[in-house]
Amino acid sequence: MKLVKTFLIFGLLLSTTLTAKANDYALLDTYPLLNDMKILKKEQGLLNSMRSSISDRKNNNKAKLAKEKEVFTKIIRGLSKGDSSLGLQGTELVSLKNKINTIQLIWSQEKSILDSALNHKMYKNDAYATIKKLSTQLTALNKLYQNSYTRYKKNSVMKSLVSSYMKRNDRLRTKPMYAMNTVK
Repeated sequence: MKLVKTFLIFGLLLSTTLTAKANDYALLDTYPLLNDMKILKKEQGLLNSMRSSISDRKNNNKAKLAKEKEVFTKIIRGLSKGDSSLGLQGTELVSLKNKINTIQLIWSQEKSILDSALNHKMYKNDAYATIKKLSTQLTALNKLYQNSYTRYKKNSVMKSLVSSYMKRNDRLRTKPMYAMNTVK
């Protein structure tokens, strides 16, 4: 009997896993930090745009760089605490929060180097180093978001498996049972 149960559970787990892969898009839509993940990719684009603004000093991109820095700051703050105008949830997950705080610290300490690079050519390499450091941190943060989503997906599959198993057991238990007592 235990062997049969083991095979049934294994079969259920296997079939649920296969159907979960097919319905992965549905899990992604319900992941609470989905928009945060999308906006994080926008941050990488902002860094690339800042880099091109700094490299093209002749066109005097001060206003463009100031706007990009403002948006970058708003998004980082929103990733940490949430921002309804950007649709960011914020997070209380410790690993994500720590990485976001690290990025905020680097950003607050080194964002002035970007302005200096626009004004003086000698700060250009420092600005590029700052952008590279932030880009590396954002890549690591994106990896943490991906890991969080993977855990969310596994938990959803397991909840679905347990729920379907419990429903099946409830249906089996509610069938009427008849006692066949014979009296001699």
